[in-house]
Amino acid sequence: MQNLKLRYLKSFLQRNPAHSIQQYVNVLRGWEGLARQCYVETIKLPLREIFTEMLLVDAVFIIELFLRNCFVEYIDENDRIFNKPRMLLEVTRDVRLEENQLPFFILKGLYEMAFGSSPQNRSLSFLDVTYQFLTGRKDAVPQRIATSDIKNLVDFLRVCHLPSVLRGQFPNKNSKFEFPSSVTELSEAGVKFVASKSENLLDVRFVKGVLEIPRIKVTDDTETLFRNIMVFEQCHYYYDSYIIDYFALMDSLINTPKDVEILSQRGIIENWLGNNEEVANLFSKIFKQTRLKDPNFYYSGICRDMNEYASRSWHRWRAILKHDYFSHPWAGISVFYAIVVLILTALQVYTGFK
Repeated sequence: MQNLKLRYLKSFLQRNPAHSIQQYVNVLRGWEGLARQCYVETIKLPLREIFTEMLLVDAVFIIELFLRNCFVEYIDENDRIFNKPRMLLEVTRDVRLEENQLPFFILKGLYEMAFGSSPQNRSLSFLDVTYQFLTGRKDAVPQRIATSDIKNLVDFLRVCHLPSVLRGQFPNKNSKFEFPSSVTELSEAGVKFVASKSENLLDVRFVKGVLEIPRIKVTDDTETLFRNIMVFEQCHYYYDSYIIDYFALMDSLINTPKDVEILSQRGIIENWLGNNEEVANLFSKIFKQTRLKDPNFYYSGICRDMNEYASRSWHRWRAILKHDYFSHPWAGISVFYAIVVLILTALQVYTGFK
């Protein structure tokens, strides 16, 4: 991998002859102190010269990776990453790992030193190329990302997934709550599940007995992706976690393959693992070894409202009646006919007594 990184560095320098490698090194030396502060004290960092060289090689590798993802003409026939889909998946996974992170200001600073605000006047900022690589989307970078103080690429992914409404933007006077029952039990209690139209994964809503959950694609990469963000939240946003709270809620809702089946039928879960039990286990595993800050739980209001709704016996009986007797038109007609016969019989008995 080191040889590949050096090849990417060579291509980067050849494409940008305005700056020499020494100029980049000098700039990084000026940023060294601030860069070291971004790493936890338990990590033993190398001496200055080695540390600066590491920053340059690794940062340019990531920048070049992002550029080649956006501009196919940058990819040569000997590229060992983009010409091998499996290799690209592995590198993408490595770039997202918490232990492989570089300070975001280093990446952004070197990019803008080389290209200004856009490479070759293509109007793509570093936020643009980062967003395209990490999300696979080519639409405009959300304003929330543009105005955030991003720490690293994991933080970038976290901000991408933040809900539309943040804490402090809605009233939540009572922080006490209990986690809801499983999807299967809630369905039996009359709660309906529908796929939300929101593209934001965390925009879960409960309105008038309907739990709206945005679609989630569950793949081989899902656990690694979100576990990294959750580890990052534990370290940097312990009192302001969102991804952790989302998976705490989903872990409560999904306990068995039957729960996964229901959510898949509703279009909420897109199962790329192929096995409902594997998906159920994933939601259970991903939340293990994670601590939840209960008093500040983002979905506490939804949990309270859902539990209150499910506790009403009328909703449960209505759900049973609809499932057992009105699941298809002929069943409904039969029930209606039986009720009419019962009423007529009662009237006949009543008139007979008269």
